[in-house]
Amino acid sequence: MTTQNSIAVADTISKRFYATQALEDVSLKFNAGEVHALIGENGAGKSTLMKIFGGIHQPDKGRIIINGREVKFSSPGEALAAGVIVIPQELQVVASQSVAENVLLGQLPEKSTMGFLPGIDRKAMAQRTSELLQKFYLNIDPNLEVERLSFAERQIVMIARALNHQAKFLILDEPTAALETREVDRIFEVIETLKGLEVAVAFVSHRLDEVETIADFCTIFRDGRKVEHKSGNVPSQTEMARLMTGRDLEKIHHGGSRSVSEPVIQIDHTNSGTKETHKVSVGKGEILGLAGLLGAGMTEFLLGSFGAREKNNAITIGGFRVDLSSPAVAIKQGIGLVPNERSQGLIMGLTVRENIILPNLNKFTTKRGLDNRAITKFVTELIEAVDIRPQAPDKIVRELSGGNQQKVIFARWLAGHVNVLLLDEPTHGVDVGAKAQIHKIMNEFVAKGGGIVFASSELTEVLAISDSVLAMRSGDIIARISRQGDYNEKVLREALGGF
Repeated sequence: MTTQNSIAVADTISKRFYATQALEDVSLKFNAGEVHALIGENGAGKSTLMKIFGGIHQPDKGRIIINGREVKFSSPGEALAAGVIVIPQELQVVASQSVAENVLLGQLPEKSTMGFLPGIDRKAMAQRTSELLQKFYLNIDPNLEVERLSFAERQIVMIARALNHQAKFLILDEPTAALETREVDRIFEVIETLKGLEVAVAFVSHRLDEVETIADFCTIFRDGRKVEHKSGNVPSQTEMARLMTGRDLEKIHHGGSRSVSEPVIQIDHTNSGTKETHKVSVGKGEILGLAGLLGAGMTEFLLGSFGAREKNNAITIGGFRVDLSSPAVAIKQGIGLVPNERSQGLIMGLTVRENIILPNLNKFTTKRGLDNRAITKFVTELIEAVDIRPQAPDKIVRELSGGNQQKVIFARWLAGHVNVLLLDEPTHGVDVGAKAQIHKIMNEFVAKGGGIVFASSELTEVLAISDSVLAMRSGDIIARISRQGDYNEKVLREALGGF
């Protein structure tokens, strides 16, 4: 592969983990001042390649070339010293420390006190930090604790730290996954600044619309191989999805002729500000969307409807008021929750089979104990129904991709025959193929008479799949938008405050 003018090059890289071929003969390059997007389904190989560049994994075959020189990183520290820096989705900041301490972590300027006592030069720290942050037009107090910053501001702190380490190749792993629209625009401005500083940027994302907007190049992975590389002509979102999955995906859409009947649940929500009570009814066959900015209270609304948090929600099921004193009571009433963090809904060290069947053991208990044959048959059918990959009941859940972990949670509730599903960002951080599968599961669930309350920070997704939408702000319901009236993104954004 030609390496001229390239900051970082992967040359015929292969990597195997036990029986899984994670990468096979992958070659690509990252040029100074350009954004190179990497996309693919979970487990396609893109993260493995980035970890090889970052010194976390070593390739079984092939070469890594940085600034024209072949390198063999045995640790992230060696990659850092060469100017290769990975900014992961879970930001590695010390929240209790100051912005300056985080930006200059590992490189704090020193000075002598009384001529001989070593100490930290706080003035130089603040000055250097301000210089770095001003490159991104971020004017914040260097002495401010990082925990008081927004997620986007914390990312900029991490990027400033990378520049302080003389970053040549910066890898951004899902940098916009937890951001609002305005914050995404801010991060894109930062990326444009990095391009002007001649930094090579790898942009790993599941958000195909953002790839279409920000990328100069796009490489698509499938099953550990590079299936397509586009330079100067990023493919359309539809084409990207097809190349990622190897098939044409159904568009996210509302079921058009969906029939909604009597309520499966009524949630009486009292706004904390006005003390006004909203009667939120969800009928059989209905998907009710929750929309709002980060921190709008959607998670609290769902947890309060699951008995997991005290909230201004009163629940009525089948015409009777129910005291949801705990999640166990909610489950007995036919309510299931898919939380926004998969680790809260799964026991990562257990198998797929164990996670699915754990809340439903009583259904398979006989006088002689557990009916393992019936369990295996039932779990196998569910795995096939929700398309968990690989179709291996004894696979440890932590070894699955994020999208497949999410499907395990769905399978658990389907095994329990719940009537109401509370979904908190169910497609967050999953690839386009898994997203389509999750939407299919949702549509099939309501088609069989279930009801769904569905929260997402992606307004287009909420509008596409929901029958009506509640707009939320600061824990309060501020509007309900129905398909019978004005039902579009402009109206919803105006209801949320015009962001």
